[in-house]
Amino acid sequence: MIEIKNLTMKYKNGKGVSDISLSVQDGVVTGLLGPNGSGKSTTMRSFMGLLNFSNGNCFANDINTVSNSIEAKNIIGYLPGDPHLPQNLSSRFLFSIASKLRSHSIDYALELAEKFDLNPDIKMKELSRGNKQKSALILAFLHKPKVIILDEPTSGLDPFHQRTFFALIEEYAKKGASILLSSHIVTEIERIASSIAVLKDGKKVYDETMETFIKSANDDGQEIEDAFFAFYDKELK
Repeated sequence: MIEIKNLTMKYKNGKGVSDISLSVQDGVVTGLLGPNGSGKSTTMRSFMGLLNFSNGNCFANDINTVSNSIEAKNIIGYLPGDPHLPQNLSSRFLFSIASKLRSHSIDYALELAEKFDLNPDIKMKELSRGNKQKSALILAFLHKPKVIILDEPTSGLDPFHQRTFFALIEEYAKKGASILLSSHIVTEIERIASSIAVLKDGKKVYDETMETFIKSANDDGQEIEDAFFAFYDKELK
């Protein structure tokens, strides 16, 4: 289970997030929606203990992700929005190091590489943006996490490998993982998420099941994407 309680984190320029509370139950995929600068990455980085926040608590399966960060990271799979991987190393080498650090076999990482059509022996600097994203995704999943935090996970992926990614998410949700993923693409969230949370200017302004949001859109005779933007423009100004 993912729990974010009353999270407040401010940068020197005054931007950040204010009093964010969010829960993701086991087996649930929650989509975190909002435009650039709305606080999605800040929320996720704070959850991972990468930012110092002034108020609130974050938990992964009841483990405080800040005060017990090592224990928490053993069960968390995290993909940052801007993954920086060593350019002179191959995916295989990175998978090997990460697997050993987590006391896992590299076999699962290589299995995922095959699913994503990724050659693990090519150095990062020679990979396309999409293949670098695949490597970063596999690093997030190689220890079979129970809590999954993904910031713009399909960025750079072609439609074929987006399908591979969605299938992987569905597999983990069925196994009971708690999954929080961010996007600014409404149709992407509709496809994979069972609940939706919306951020605007660092505040949570919506938190409901996807079923409820879809019903509301259908009642208004709108497509999901049109309904979202109409809602955002009208209600959240």
